[in-house]
Amino acid sequence: MFNDEKDQNADSQVRIGFIPLIDCAPFVIAKEKGFYEQEGLDVVLSKEASWASIRDKVAFNLLDGAHMLASLPIAASLGAGTVKSPIQTSFIVSHNGNGITIGNHLYESLAEIAADPNEIRNGQALKQYITARGTDKAPLRFAMVYPYSSHNYQLRDWLHSAGIDSDRDVQIIVCSPTQMIDYLKQGEIDGYCVGEPWNSLAVEQGVGHMLVTGYEIWGSTPEKVFGVNSKWVDSHPQQHLAMIRALNAACAWVDDGANQTELLNILSRSEYLNCTVEQLVYGFDSVKPKGQFDWPMEAYQRFSGNDINRPLPNYALWIMGQMYRWQQLGNMSSLNEFVNQVYRQDLYFEALGLPIPEPQVPLLSKEQENEWLDLVAKGEVSLHEQGILKGFVF
Repeated sequence: MFNDEKDQNADSQVRIGFIPLIDCAPFVIAKEKGFYEQEGLDVVLSKEASWASIRDKVAFNLLDGAHMLASLPIAASLGAGTVKSPIQTSFIVSHNGNGITIGNHLYESLAEIAADPNEIRNGQALKQYITARGTDKAPLRFAMVYPYSSHNYQLRDWLHSAGIDSDRDVQIIVCSPTQMIDYLKQGEIDGYCVGEPWNSLAVEQGVGHMLVTGYEIWGSTPEKVFGVNSKWVDSHPQQHLAMIRALNAACAWVDDGANQTELLNILSRSEYLNCTVEQLVYGFDSVKPKGQFDWPMEAYQRFSGNDINRPLPNYALWIMGQMYRWQQLGNMSSLNEFVNQVYRQDLYFEALGLPIPEPQVPLLSKEQENEWLDLVAKGEVSLHEQGILKGFVF
């Protein structure tokens, strides 16, 4: 429990926003199972409609913190696509869970072209199909959830690896995850990159085919974080540390398979995800719908463990490289300093009472720091095939 003069003089209530997706589970479970209360916290959860709403409400102090895309604190702190706002994270909520799915019509067209199923999965058949269509037809439309998201970057990375220009050869639009399956059915979009369960549900309902997971594109990488207004952290340091402890306990509870039935029933309630238990099961279980594609075990969404929950500044470096690669960010210096201000490992260790590692050498040497964004954009640096925990490949 916290006991700090700054915190005692401040409002005791903590306002936390979330988007009704399955990876908001730790925020909900910390409330429902009493983990906030055990830390002396009075948390009010606020269901929000979009990532832009989450970003703006945290930036303007209408919320103290929120369930966020792992890239959102970086983009907000840089002022990319919004007013520059100091937002940081000291706790990663989840890794993995994304996939790329296409509609039946497009899949059938690719199957006629492809020499084998791998040419569909790696995008080579799509490249051939786009070339054969020519430029006189409207481009294929792919959806993702937010311009500054792993979904956008993973989709573009996958297209690029097949020789497809993601700005000219296709159209990429923003779409709510809950609308994607309907849009696929109606032919409004041809495919999408989204988190579970929306890939598995499209396969189960017979309206789409999943091609590849985010893990197969980037390896294991952070997906959602606990993002907070940096000014709130400064004025409520002990409440912030208590929030990290509560979420850490909730993540362990969520990852325990023995709790799955209770978890799904809680999340399905109207104040949270407002859907059926059957719609949620694919997000938390190794059970996947039978189809042409099986999820590799490493791609399943994970919520708990020091390797999952510890914020890694080198992932922030990777995201900044992606932003630069896709023309969302100008060149900048002081990358090491910036990412350590946004991804706060020190506060994670402090909150959980873990020994703080001795000061490490800078993430990037001075020479690498000057070249980093260009190196990522040119493809001269990539993530290890197993993900950010294994570092970069130069």
